Amino acid sequence: MNRLTKHLYLFHTILMIVIGVVGWLVVHHIFPQMKFNGYAIIPTFFYLMGVIFIWQFKVAPFHNSARIVNLYMLLKMIKTFASFIVIAIYWLIHTSYIKNFAIVFAIYYILSIIWETHMYLRMEKFMKNEYEQNRHTEEREHIEE
Repeated sequence: MNRLTKHLYLFHTILMIVIGVVGWLVVHHIFPQMKFNGYAIIPTFFYLMGVIFIWQFKVAPFHNSARIVNLYMLLKMIKTFASFIVIAIYWLIHTSYIKNFAIVFAIYYILSIIWETHMYLRMEKFMKNEYEQNRHTEEREHIEE
């Protein structure tokens, strides 16, 4: 699991840096009417949420798949509420740019859902392989019959 989480941390960091820079370039050069203050808040928020997501799965008991699914759903709910809080705080601070901020935030949210689903599937596949390798030979023979 350590090798997988190191890979996911590294890939997540690179992905968020690339998406953050490309997103800023797109907003700055292609859609200049969408500019707003505090662009760095969005990639930073989603980077931190991804790190928490990976860390929670690292410490979760992988032999209990029902708990893993519950953890995944709980993390999704926390992310949703945290997103609303970030948007509300931004709205209170910069009321004139809230539409631009919310649109870019929604695009990041969709990209993060895709990435987290991919991470979840990778972790689930890893956990299933670990479980299969750790089962006793007699259990495998009994099931295969």
